[in-house]
Amino acid sequence: MHRVMSVKDSLVSSILKAAYKAPWYVAVSIFRLLYGFQVEGEEKLPSVGPFILAIGEPSLIGVLASGWLSTKVLIEALERKPGSAMSYMQDQLFALPYFRKLQDNKAWGRYDALIPHAAGRMALSLVDGCRILHEGGIVIMNPQGDGPWDGRPLPVGRSLAWLGLHSAAPVVPAVCSIGAYEVWPRWQMSPYLSGRLTLRVGQPFKLCDTPQEKVTDEDLERATAHIQAVWEKLCYGPGGVAGWAGLPMRHGLPCEGPIQVQAQADRAPSAQERGRTQSSVLKRGMALLLWRCPVCHTNDALIHRRPWFRLQSLECRACGIRWTVRRVINNDFRLEVVSGPPELVGLDMALSSWYDEVKRNFQPTLTPAADVDLLPGEEVYLAASDVALLPHRPNALFEGWTGREPSQAQPPGRPQLGDWASIGAGRLILTNHRLLWQGPQGELDFKWSSVTAVYLWLVNTLGLQYGTARYRFSLGQEVGLKWLTYAGTLAREATRHDGHQVSVSAF
Repeated sequence: MHRVMSVKDSLVSSILKAAYKAPWYVAVSIFRLLYGFQVEGEEKLPSVGPFILAIGEPSLIGVLASGWLSTKVLIEALERKPGSAMSYMQDQLFALPYFRKLQDNKAWGRYDALIPHAAGRMALSLVDGCRILHEGGIVIMNPQGDGPWDGRPLPVGRSLAWLGLHSAAPVVPAVCSIGAYEVWPRWQMSPYLSGRLTLRVGQPFKLCDTPQEKVTDEDLERATAHIQAVWEKLCYGPGGVAGWAGLPMRHGLPCEGPIQVQAQADRAPSAQERGRTQSSVLKRGMALLLWRCPVCHTNDALIHRRPWFRLQSLECRACGIRWTVRRVINNDFRLEVVSGPPELVGLDMALSSWYDEVKRNFQPTLTPAADVDLLPGEEVYLAASDVALLPHRPNALFEGWTGREPSQAQPPGRPQLGDWASIGAGRLILTNHRLLWQGPQGELDFKWSSVTAVYLWLVNTLGLQYGTARYRFSLGQEVGLKWLTYAGTLAREATRHDGHQVSVSAF
């Protein structure tokens, strides 16, 4: 009887492991057909621990490719010795049933959240990772914890440096080539069916020779800078970020001197016009990145057109400027002005360079808002309707509330990952003092002076850490990057007055 049960348990375990691996291996098989996917330097992966597999993911395609490698390394380690490996993933992934199942089934390994905006809470799981490394095990993580909007490198978080310095374990970088961004940029709903995709495994390196008991901020900065340099070389190749973006051109020749692109808008598109001419937020393409015209700085004015058999185009309904869009394999997209001010016609720059113009000299602009009781000196910058508020449970708001301010605290210890729930949809108003949510049960004030983190989930879900409590706002048809830019700017402005720390996602 015991033998029968043992065979049955073994069979069930094998089936579960196969089900866990299947999505990643199917994805990689498709990538080989479409993008010539290959792994460079796989022989550099150590056969046994301790080591830290540091993965980089420039897009969702990159997530699937590095997920395949992580799964392969993780299962091989666990088959050698149960409990000898740990994987950190972006905490938002645990909202998906697949990843919650992984977390619940300890036989498949230890999974925990990488929470860039809550380092204090993450410290508990980092200690676990350090222990596994000291025991000769393997830790897998992506310390960026996010995907880039414009293809350029994101800052590497300190978690990888912390583990490397405290454990003295080798770091093995495994980074997708930047072609992963051009195949499926974050602002596009679906991937292109052509391109080139490579996963590069770099030479293992150590951040120190012996484990460090005390690690200073200077130590972390120095180690993180080294990691960042290694990653950028692997991802972008010998030419680096500058080679990937390319030089600004004018009528086919490199531009000389500074480039001036600002112009006045002829008019701002009306709300009715925006609603009539723009598609669903998920289908707006480059207008999600260039949410502000890079020439006239009008919000929500660009239309990205993608015909099947002609060049893509981008047009501003406020100033009338028009670009053609070219996709360049393994390089940044290129946008050339074909209609507009004479001094700009023929100007051809990388999409990332046009995005720099979106952010240049940014200052929040006012918007009218009715039915709002404003504080003295308070001004409204953004407003949206049908915005769902989702606190992370447990939270006192699920029991109802009488005051105007939401809870700033969550219970100590390890949080339940991915446990978000809506308390209803209402109106969200962004001012220089607060985020005001007017919901079916009343109004809530999220004051900038108590906000400790602002981030974006996917394309249009704004996240806040309020004290230690976490909240999300599902923005519907609003452009999330615009809200992140406004909210991040105002949150940082608040820190200049009271000195508190705030973390803001890269934008």
